[in-house]
Amino acid sequence: MSLADAFEPLRSALERAGIRYAIGGSWASTAFGEPRFTNDIDILGEFTEENVERFLDSLPDTFYVDAEEALAAIRNGRSFNAIYAPMAFKFDFFPAAAFALGIEELDRAIYLSDTGLAKGPAPFVTPEDILLAKLFWFRSGGDVSEVQWRDIRGIARTCADTLDHRYMQSSAVKLGVGDLLDKALKES
Repeated sequence: MSLADAFEPLRSALERAGIRYAIGGSWASTAFGEPRFTNDIDILGEFTEENVERFLDSLPDTFYVDAEEALAAIRNGRSFNAIYAPMAFKFDFFPAAAFALGIEELDRAIYLSDTGLAKGPAPFVTPEDILLAKLFWFRSGGDVSEVQWRDIRGIARTCADTLDHRYMQSSAVKLGVGDLLDKALKES
């Protein structure tokens, strides 16, 4: 059994529900930076109560989701998760509207192949957007997570020649992480 066996029915349910989405989190930072183990996949989505209900109705029985918790999470701008039971693998879903750059991240998403996640190309947030999101979470966590900082530096180093610095600078100001962005770019 592969991760694609878990992701493909989930992707199909998202698409049937009409939810625009992109892979983020550690899976995206690994795609653009340094590989590392992660025990879940973060999915940013344009979730509403209505499309989440359609999404949940479309998921096969191999997934466990607490529907009431998922709907409450969307109402409150929080994440919810689904567990793929055959592999005990977790997918975390984040409402794009709850993050300052969330909708922009979906607008800018790019399709990647050969990520080990899907049988075909799948939408991922861009390297700039995952770097900014990681900076935001690093700051939110008190500027102490070595794992987050390693991810940030890995993306900055690996994608140094292609990053859109103008976009990152203006977005970092919106997120209050301009100082961290400067530090990450200097360190890489």
